[in-house]
Amino acid sequence: MSIFNFFKTSEPSANTVPAEKQDKLYKKLRFQTFVAGTLGYSLYYVCRTGLNVVKGPIIQEDFLTATQLGAISSCLLYAYAAGKFVNGILADRSNIKRFMATGLLVSAFANLVFGLTGMWNTAVGAASTGLVILLCFLWTLNGWSQSMGTSPAVIGLSRWYPLSIRGTYYGFFSLSHNLGEWLSFLFVGILVSVAGWQWGFIGSSLAGVTGVIVIMFLLHDTPQSKGLPGIEVMAGEAPKGKKDESTSELQKMVLKT
Repeated sequence: MSIFNFFKTSEPSANTVPAEKQDKLYKKLRFQTFVAGTLGYSLYYVCRTGLNVVKGPIIQEDFLTATQLGAISSCLLYAYAAGKFVNGILADRSNIKRFMATGLLVSAFANLVFGLTGMWNTAVGAASTGLVILLCFLWTLNGWSQSMGTSPAVIGLSRWYPLSIRGTYYGFFSLSHNLGEWLSFLFVGILVSVAGWQWGFIGSSLAGVTGVIVIMFLLHDTPQSKGLPGIEVMAGEAPKGKKDESTSELQKMVLKT
């Protein structure tokens, strides 16, 4: 299987759900998608903001200077900004379950390696220039993978929720940012205070893996892939725009606006 086939949007299921069972299954799957997107993105935040929690201990132990930490943090921000544009476009054409899970898995990996690198280097003392470059690379990778979180979760809402209630659920989804920050400072903060700053990254990695599991089991790509009609049919809403407008055409319209 090529990487393009792995990430492409799911094909409609060959088995259609009987009409009398569609509504119950649809409501069950759409709620699971909402939960997975919200909780999954909050755990994205844990993998992103863990560094903010451990900056103090890292500087106090003379592992990195404030300048070095600033450079590492900047790598994440620049990669995240660029990735939001590129991955937002790609997510529209993708299997959102696989796309979102992959991003969080890579982010968890970057956190794990950061923590293990800190453990290995503790006996040596301050980080060398080569090690700082490695950490900058890891946090660039983390920033790019972090940009793979928002779009799939929002696309999941648009694929599964009708316009009449989509805004309400998007409002609840927006709380995932706050939930993620709260989890980060609580969970990571406790680990750092008990076991050291390196475990803050390892704990963030474990939180990310938990998010991947949630996404893989509860996030669903499209109603059609589950043998259900599209959201417009299920909700009795007329589709917006021309029926023959492709994703590419709609994206070009947005970029030209």
